[in-house]
Amino acid sequence: MLIVAGAKTYDEADWLLANGAAEVYCGVPGLPNHRDADQCLENDAEFLRIARLAGARGKRALLALNEACFEKDYPAVARRVRAIVKTCGCPVIIRELPLFHYLYNSGLRAEFIISSLSLVFNSRALDYYNKLGVKRVILPFHLLPGEAGRIINNRRGLETEIFFHADFCCPNMDPACRLDGWLKSFQVCRFPYTCGGKPHRMPEANVPQKLDIVYDSFHSGIKYLKIIRVTDFKDQKEVLKEARVMLALLEKGVSREDFRKLGEKLYFSVSRHGGRTGR
Repeated sequence: MLIVAGAKTYDEADWLLANGAAEVYCGVPGLPNHRDADQCLENDAEFLRIARLAGARGKRALLALNEACFEKDYPAVARRVRAIVKTCGCPVIIRELPLFHYLYNSGLRAEFIISSLSLVFNSRALDYYNKLGVKRVILPFHLLPGEAGRIINNRRGLETEIFFHADFCCPNMDPACRLDGWLKSFQVCRFPYTCGGKPHRMPEANVPQKLDIVYDSFHSGIKYLKIIRVTDFKDQKEVLKEARVMLALLEKGVSREDFRKLGEKLYFSVSRHGGRTGR
């Protein structure tokens, strides 16, 4: 599996590419992506610098366009995206179908990657996206590798990507997520929902279950493993190192049982995880 990691600055991208990431993905202010401005690059020029850096190392930078925006903003977004893609030929991670159609109809022919926020839950969706030049689909959090066989092993040549569940897993359906920055007071993903007349929250997987997802992702043939952007880059460095060790174990062919045992020890050695679990 190849590691895809989020970067918020040129220096972060430099470190990630030098320490095991095959690709970095970045958001730029003014282009709709699933992070607030303080977790994005400064401008388009910084993204182009990162793309040149990645290309010089035989790697790639991906432009994140994985959020919704108002239709009135489509022309300005399209102009900037076309200029970036024309300059560096980068792939584009996209979420919203209306924006995707607008870009496609405006003549943009990029290597498109479908965001997990688009919720591709079945192989029929691949037929649709394949016609629009899509090359990769990021599986939503709630579709496990064992349930996604026809998407992963499709006949269209589309690649698949999954989040590094051992680090991060959203509790509710992704389209509900707008981050706390949109509403300034709470996170929609933390809302309780009603089920059978009672409030219900989507349970988060425990550590063995998270490790099983990583194990199954590797053995099912998923090609890319995604590490999210986080505010504290020290945390992200630890997570990248954790992912590399786990992938090395999988490449050695360890059993599921041994992977769980070794993976759990590794999991709790990462301060980011220990802080969330009380260890």
